[in-house]
Amino acid sequence: MVEKNRDYANSAVNLCNPPELKQALEQRQSFTSHISNLKALLEAYPEWGDLQRAEIRLADQDQYIKDLIDQHGSYQDLENGYYAVKYIRKSKVYHTEPFKEHYQKYVPAVVVETINAKALEGLVRGGLIEEADLRMHKVLTEDIGYAYVVR
Repeated sequence: MVEKNRDYANSAVNLCNPPELKQALEQRQSFTSHISNLKALLEAYPEWGDLQRAEIRLADQDQYIKDLIDQHGSYQDLENGYYAVKYIRKSKVYHTEPFKEHYQKYVPAVVVETINAKALEGLVRGGLIEEADLRMHKVLTEDIGYAYVVR
């Protein structure tokens, strides 16, 4: 079974497929192909030199692509598997003090130095506490970070 290319449409920041990124990704694909061929040749003929310069050039291309993403937006081509995507990574952050204030009867089951996220998520799934209420009372916030996918 052939693995389907991942679609970042729901998490990508400014996904607009700028042509500058398509060109940079095609160049990167060429670099990776050449490096792969070079690795095979250098394994067979180690006296020919080293791989370091080619890998440095690829790292420079990756940084150039990340700069283009920040400047022009994200790019994905599902059919060919090209990605230059900056995407959002959210993680929930639970705060004990507002939880203690608003959900006193659940404190023994949930709060252990910090909030036991699994237990609290169980209360939410069980319908005992609404996630919207947790957000309103500042018990739950989201820590947002960004990551890049370049291939």
